[in-house]
Amino acid sequence: MPAQGRGFFYGWVVVVGAWLAMFVSSATIASFSIFAPELEEAFGWTRGMLSLGYTLNTITIAVFGLVAGMLADRVGLRKLVFIGAVVGGLGMALLSQITQIWHFYLLYGVIAPSGVALCFIVPTVATVRRWFMRRAALAVAIAMTGSGLGVVILLPLVHRLMVAIGWSDSYIALGLILVVGTIIGGALLKKEPESAGTYPDGVKPAAEELEARADFLARSERWSVREAFRTSSWWLLILSQFYNIAIIGIIGHIVFWGSDLGIPRGDAVIILSLFVLAAVAGRLFGGFFSDWYMARFGISRKPVLYVCTIGVALGCFLAMGVDTKTGLLLVSLLIGFCYGIGLSVFPTYLGDLFGVVSVPALFGTVLLFAAGLFESIGPVLFGFIHEATRSYDLAFLVTAILCLISTVSLFLIRAPARRNKGA
Repeated sequence: MPAQGRGFFYGWVVVVGAWLAMFVSSATIASFSIFAPELEEAFGWTRGMLSLGYTLNTITIAVFGLVAGMLADRVGLRKLVFIGAVVGGLGMALLSQITQIWHFYLLYGVIAPSGVALCFIVPTVATVRRWFMRRAALAVAIAMTGSGLGVVILLPLVHRLMVAIGWSDSYIALGLILVVGTIIGGALLKKEPESAGTYPDGVKPAAEELEARADFLARSERWSVREAFRTSSWWLLILSQFYNIAIIGIIGHIVFWGSDLGIPRGDAVIILSLFVLAAVAGRLFGGFFSDWYMARFGISRKPVLYVCTIGVALGCFLAMGVDTKTGLLLVSLLIGFCYGIGLSVFPTYLGDLFGVVSVPALFGTVLLFAAGLFESIGPVLFGFIHEATRSYDLAFLVTAILCLISTVSLFLIRAPARRNKGA
């Protein structure tokens, strides 16, 4: 058995820093849900027009997420996060001055997310993943609850603020929150345990532990993006991210969806918060459970990921029959919980396959596909289908099928060629 660690392990401080950065960053991304109806009323912009801004936002975050993964070790993690905080906060604050739809596209779609991406999920999650092995999924899950709780806690507060002072000044307040919270969180981050003179989890792994677990064996492996591209596992992993199309479409349109059902806007915002709260619970469940059976059986994390993709597919099928507030709530809780599982376990599984040293660049590249290509489809898919059919049912059917494709792709993933043990 490995020797027990002694003293305080700084990895948990890294988790706190990552949590705080994602807490404030996620609220700026998800702010579309509460600001879009206000902009629709103020300027007469349609849901399809506004959804294009959300699509640009997801594409920009994906592109600059890849940039963040490539620059984190070169520029320095803290410096990168600080730059992102300033750029993102400025972009959000300037949204208070928009009068034309292209202003919204430029600021919410390009400038703000380019900054947010430098301090959001790629540098924070990749850093946490480096600090842990035995509790890798749980640590990532705890850190990523920040992105969920940021939506649950901050969005309702911003909505109340919007009622009191209007959408324009609320954008300024949200920009300030982003800058302050991210800078504080970024100050707590450190690159990796080895650079701090310690081990992952604060404990030196025993020889038998290294031999028994494939994820431990892969820790120090280095895979370039080009090398990963040459494996079938990489492309199957990319295809397994199809389920994100459903998620971002739902998040972007859940308040609109509630309005179609005759639900007051404030209640729809609460349902959105509960959706994200369910995703927080899913993160913790997925992280704890996958770590538990990895330690017990040394097998793949894929079984818990099946719960994610199949669960979201089921939720999308059920969503086609929703016509009440209760139905909307129950479907939102199901989809949110299953979505949360994938949020914490997929980044951890990436490290299991290709090693944690390679996670920043590879995770950034995964998000370029998952967010830049797949997630960006969600808002406009839901928006324009609704404009064409006056219903979201067709959008749910399409995304449910895509979630099943994610499941099949996940099933087909095998260990990359340079590995000796199964993934």
